[in-house]
Amino acid sequence: MLSDIATLFDHAAPAPAADRRITRRLLDAWARAARGHFPSWEAMQEMDLGDDWDWIFVVDLKRSVGFPYFVFFGEQLAKLSDVYLAGETDWTVSLLEKATSDINAAVAAEGAFFRDDTLTLCDGRRIQMRSVTAPLAEDGKRITHVIGAVSGRFAPHAPLSVV
Repeated sequence: MLSDIATLFDHAAPAPAADRRITRRLLDAWARAARGHFPSWEAMQEMDLGDDWDWIFVVDLKRSVGFPYFVFFGEQLAKLSDVYLAGETDWTVSLLEKATSDINAAVAAEGAFFRDDTLTLCDGRRIQMRSVTAPLAEDGKRITHVIGAVSGRFAPHAPLSVV
């Protein structure tokens, strides 16, 4: 699976700088759907996000016990669950787990939570990963879901370690 990760981030067509960040596009759509309150999952589904949906997830907080309960999971995100990060004592954290780790931070902030990290894969390659999570509410007030988006690319000039 590690050989497949190269196709995840590196072969995207270059876009103008203002259009490059899926995290910004998702947040803009979230703000348009909000209209003064937390948007609902239904309102977000009406937003035209095109291919960005492949990198978006939605978690139902009530059904999340011990791990996220996904009610929507972009097609490309499944590939991240098999890509593991290097760690001092724990090599079992995947890119997907890292990407979804900010669900509670968005709830606590009652707003969008951004992450911008450079992560080391278990084979020594480095990835620059960006993500955003934002709360959703079925009634506009009480947070019931969290939506998130993930993007990344291999870090330039990062040496490949021999493992």
